[in-house]
Amino acid sequence: GEEAEPEAPAGASALRPGQELFAEDPWIVEQRRLQSEQRRLNKEFADSLETLDPEARAAIQGYAPGTYVRVVLTQVPCELPKHFEPRFPLLLGGLQAGEERLGLVSMRVKKHRWHKKVLKSADPLTLSIGWRRFQSLPLYYVQDPNLRLRHIKYTPEHMHCMAVFHGPATPPSTGVLAFQADARRTFRISATGVVLELAANLKVVKKLKLVGAPFKVFKNTAFVKDMFTSALEVAKFEGAAIRTVSGVRGQVKRALKANDGSFRATFEDKLLRSDLILLKAWVPVPQPTLYNPICNLLVPHGKGYARMRSAAEVRAELGVAPPVAKDSLYKPVERVTRRFNKLAVPKALQAALPFKSKPKQDAKLGKKRLKKSSHKAVRAVVAEPEERAAGIFMQQLHTMYNERERKRKRAADTRRAAHDKVAAREQAAKDAANKQVRKKHHVKQGLAEKRQARAGDKHGDDD
Repeated sequence: GEEAEPEAPAGASALRPGQELFAEDPWIVEQRRLQSEQRRLNKEFADSLETLDPEARAAIQGYAPGTYVRVVLTQVPCELPKHFEPRFPLLLGGLQAGEERLGLVSMRVKKHRWHKKVLKSADPLTLSIGWRRFQSLPLYYVQDPNLRLRHIKYTPEHMHCMAVFHGPATPPSTGVLAFQADARRTFRISATGVVLELAANLKVVKKLKLVGAPFKVFKNTAFVKDMFTSALEVAKFEGAAIRTVSGVRGQVKRALKANDGSFRATFEDKLLRSDLILLKAWVPVPQPTLYNPICNLLVPHGKGYARMRSAAEVRAELGVAPPVAKDSLYKPVERVTRRFNKLAVPKALQAALPFKSKPKQDAKLGKKRLKKSSHKAVRAVVAEPEERAAGIFMQQLHTMYNERERKRKRAADTRRAAHDKVAAREQAAKDAANKQVRKKHHVKQGLAEKRQARAGDKHGDDD
């Protein structure tokens, strides 16, 4: 006989995969019955409330959509009824208990492609998140592969970056719209983004490079100055890695007795007094805590609202030039020529060296390297009248020869230039003639191929 089909588990459809969905499906029939039962109960409950007065019915069921209600608002600023404009409706909403708490919010943001300029970090920006509009000072940063949050001064041109701002607690994946309330005519939407998380303790860092110089050098130890200002700063950086410009690595040890920021450091090799010592560190960036809600209903309509302006707007309004930091200006670099001591080979080492590596005493010296004590440098050469006359005559001969050679080379250059010009003209004419010959050859070849193809088609038809 036929095998019995297994029964479907409770709460699941009895149809097999791929079977058409019919109204006779038991699960669908059960769901429709439950819906009908719920609609019947709701209708009975609504009919039972018909006998009550409107106040009791509203207390149980709530106000129906479309009902006119009167709302009492408490702790409202006096400017709201003063500047209220009935032509523009008000939207009333509520906040949950967790949404009224302020804190640090991290978001992923990207500059809008139609916004002309990049956004500067810690510049006031108006953020629209859900029902809220407020002004804050976002701090932009990127996350390095080692999970370090590195501060950036400006937003990237065509890439996302992270931002942290002080504002109300917002659930993740909430859309963010940022714009600048600027009087200049430009595209107002500055950036778009999405909330990532509520960051209770977000540490954004930036680079700090400290430069010092050794003032006393020992074998592998040196005393360094001009890097710190007090012994307390040295104590905070004890054990930090340092490096010279030439690549010698070292470590900060202890501060010296003098409370001027000098300290003792050890290195892999002996330093020079002219070396510069660098300490590369990361310091946290303080995060601004501005939260300025947009209160445009507290001022006359169309007058804007009280907002924080950027430093560029204030300078443009006052006609003040941006401040110039003298330390940031480029200065001419004056480098002193360093003179190194000659290589001194100890006598014991010279004796152990092979003959070809030993310094030779009879090396030939040029005129510029003659020693002052040599007889060739101190001897005065006094020429006789005949020798002076012969020298003058030879100098005149060399001058005449050089002048003749100069004229000969100039004439040769002139002849070569004329020859090259004629050769170029002849080559151009030859190339043009060759081009015409190739063209005629290709035309003849094409006509021959056409005739051959027609003859082949004709023989094929005859067959």
